[in-house]
Amino acid sequence: MAKVPTFLREATGLVRTFSWYDALILSLAVTGPTLFGISSQEGYVYPNGIGADLTTAAVIGFFFMIPLGLTYYIFSTQMPRSGGDYIWLGRSLHPVLGFVGGWAMFLSFILLLASAMTTEAYVVIPNVAVSLGYAWTNPGLVTWGQNFVSGSPSSVNLIVFGTTMLSILISVAIISFGPRLYSRIMILLGAIIFLATFIFIGGYLFATPASFASGLSAMTSGGTTVNATISQAASSGAAYVPITWSATLFAVPFGVLLFNGFNYSAYIGGEVKNPKRSQLWGILIALAICGVLDITGIYAVLRAQTYPFAQAAFALAGAGKFSLGVTPWAPVFIGAVVGNPYLDSIVAFGFLIFNIWWAAGLLLTATRYVFAFSFDRIFPTAFADINPRFHFPLKATVLTLLVAAVFTYITIYTSYFSQLVNTVTIWTIVWIMIGISAIVLPFWKKNLAQGLPGGRLLLPVFGFLTILGMGATLYWSATIPAIGAVGPFASAFIVAIFAVAVVIYAVRYYYFKGKGLDLTAALEEIPPE
Repeated sequence: MAKVPTFLREATGLVRTFSWYDALILSLAVTGPTLFGISSQEGYVYPNGIGADLTTAAVIGFFFMIPLGLTYYIFSTQMPRSGGDYIWLGRSLHPVLGFVGGWAMFLSFILLLASAMTTEAYVVIPNVAVSLGYAWTNPGLVTWGQNFVSGSPSSVNLIVFGTTMLSILISVAIISFGPRLYSRIMILLGAIIFLATFIFIGGYLFATPASFASGLSAMTSGGTTVNATISQAASSGAAYVPITWSATLFAVPFGVLLFNGFNYSAYIGGEVKNPKRSQLWGILIALAICGVLDITGIYAVLRAQTYPFAQAAFALAGAGKFSLGVTPWAPVFIGAVVGNPYLDSIVAFGFLIFNIWWAAGLLLTATRYVFAFSFDRIFPTAFADINPRFHFPLKATVLTLLVAAVFTYITIYTSYFSQLVNTVTIWTIVWIMIGISAIVLPFWKKNLAQGLPGGRLLLPVFGFLTILGMGATLYWSATIPAIGAVGPFASAFIVAIFAVAVVIYAVRYYYFKGKGLDLTAALEEIPPE
């Protein structure tokens, strides 16, 4: 029997074509320091828990992410391979732990994609239609936006599923035709979205509570006002809840979630030119940009709207009583702070296309997990095939799309994932594993630690700080229902995700052992480029 070679082939087939700006754009796309990401802090926190100072929660979340960012930067330059933390965990701790972490992250990416992309139908399209309707004095467009997701439950599900899958398919198309076209499209979309974001932030920065109140009244011809919204909420039993430290601390995981994605250029490590320079932009500078834009934007929005109005608007929207008839994410009020229909339209269009840009980045990183698993033979090796024309793993892309379609269907048509899934908990567990690997690598795997910046001590320090920050986030995310599913069934679901990874690894290990290959020994080596 011929001995199975250590690696699937002598080269991955991936080409180092991505530059520093591609790495930066990818991380910014997935993190989303834009009008969408800024608005999402209100959109995700206020329907679940109020009384938090969202700006402070974002600042704390940002500082929690700094050690993780430094850890990812060092690992991505020390082991620049596609698959990112899957490779690092497996080579620094143990291959089975690498797959457990990588598998959990891959599933969490697709679970996040399936749930977050539904906002295109539930939030984005209605908000865009209403804001454009007011900007151009088109009552019919306002009404259409207010009723976009309406009708019988089966009709609503069909609208949401169709809109979500269409958006995902467009994103898949963006990543399927090679690095050059992907790069150009992502830069173009990013330019439009950031132009919209700068108008959005600028409008809110120059607004005051008084100008926002008068602008909102003028925008809606008196149909929606700040004082009436606050009074209506109070009379409905949703009086203003003052800001407290306890509520702010409970919102910190949302602050951490706000910056999730700044490090995702690490997952295309095998395709990035000059990793030290490119990943500096793709990870550390991306995090800095996210911090400035997100924190500034959140502060500006809530300073202009005021917390009493923001709380009241979301409370009424949750009860189906908000006078605008849509979920009150900040872009819907752009006419109140800018008031120029052309600028308002740029903001609306940037908001409309954000999810496609975001999903294209997230799907690209997910496919690199599939590719890395397959190149290491844990997944069927066919998914490591590289299309000779586009130099992209198209079979891995198809598999990722199929998983995304199934997860999207389950998300929309059932309540299973809402009762069981807590992606923040999954991420923090894996990030703690990364922190542990950062501590042990310089001492346990000295052959892989040669040339570490700062010698043998700097990476372990960052790893220790990562464990502290992510440990606190894990506690909050696993105990606060507003962040994600909690309880015995949710915990069992997470355990099952990790356990399935161990089973898959064991099956492949014994399969290849019968063919004369020690998979564990093979996966302790860095894969070829």
